[in-house]
Amino acid sequence: MDKQKELSLQEMGLQFFESRNEKDFTRVYNRLKPSISYYLRELVPQMDDRNEVIATTFSKVWNKIEQYDPYWNFSTWVYRIARNEALLFHRGRKKTYSYESMEEKGINMESKLTTYHESDYDFEEDPVDSLYDQAVTAIDNLPEIYKTVLTLREIQKKKYEEIAEELGWKHNTVRTRIRKARELVRINLSKSSPELVKKYQQL
Repeated sequence: MDKQKELSLQEMGLQFFESRNEKDFTRVYNRLKPSISYYLRELVPQMDDRNEVIATTFSKVWNKIEQYDPYWNFSTWVYRIARNEALLFHRGRKKTYSYESMEEKGINMESKLTTYHESDYDFEEDPVDSLYDQAVTAIDNLPEIYKTVLTLREIQKKKYEEIAEELGWKHNTVRTRIRKARELVRINLSKSSPELVKKYQQL
């Protein structure tokens, strides 16, 4: 068996951080792309637009890996980049529409165009978004049986009946394992981010 397949996402991220090679980057990309796509589905509903954001996200991951701090969770770092890229995408689109509108009116906007800098990534953290990042990470770290069922339910938003059919489980088994998986995530979040959970409960 290929031992690389046994690596957790965090281990894959650290391996890429250390090696900076294409093979380790590809492994991270293949592992994270589906969940990043699900994460962005509400921020960027159109698939073509989402694929563009995903591409720029992983371009940043490749080019800025030296900025990652191994003290923090690797997937949380990537999710934050994805969210920021989605916001920049919408900013850029609004700006393009505004530019075209001014051009149609004969106003030269060329001198007024600005470019985004790294400081644009200093967005204030929304507690719900931050909790979502942490929850996705907690789900990813669950034992495989719970990770699979909770990903289908919470991230892919599938119905219990669909999950039961896809996994070949009884309906009650699906409910029981989802309940257990949620409890494990809650316990993990309470230990790792108690203040974040507290803020979320107060919203």
